[in-house]
Amino acid sequence: MQNTAAKKENYFEKNKSKVDIHVFDKEGSRPFANFPFSSRKVYEFFDYTLRTPLEKTDAFYEILKMPFACEIWILPVTEKSSNFMREIQEPKTAALFSFLAKVKDTIQRDRIFIVTDQSHAAALAEEMEKLGFTMTEPGTAELEKLVISFGN
Repeated sequence: MQNTAAKKENYFEKNKSKVDIHVFDKEGSRPFANFPFSSRKVYEFFDYTLRTPLEKTDAFYEILKMPFACEIWILPVTEKSSNFMREIQEPKTAALFSFLAKVKDTIQRDRIFIVTDQSHAAALAEEMEKLGFTMTEPGTAELEKLVISFGN
């Protein structure tokens, strides 16, 4: 990965990213309610590494260089702290959220998905894993139930 802080030439001055970023901000909406699951693939991705903020920036910068069209969907949700803790694989991070769960019953967080055509799904998953991201394939029913919520 490139160090974005020390870059002399911006990749995107000469190249257009094939990655579109969508942030869903309409409270109560269900982004996957009418999603074309037969032709599109959805992965949720996580960064359980203990990267520094600059290293995370570098990794995200690499995502933006994907060689094929895909979309990043950012969905703010509110859920039980215990549900979120079950997903965490990094022991130190899990311990931190275990402490948080004792103080707070619900947590507001962003769930981040990467969406692409079925034809690019395997290559996309491989690229994301090379970058150190953990990828999961949520079920259709789970995705259809997701509701945008800001925890108010």
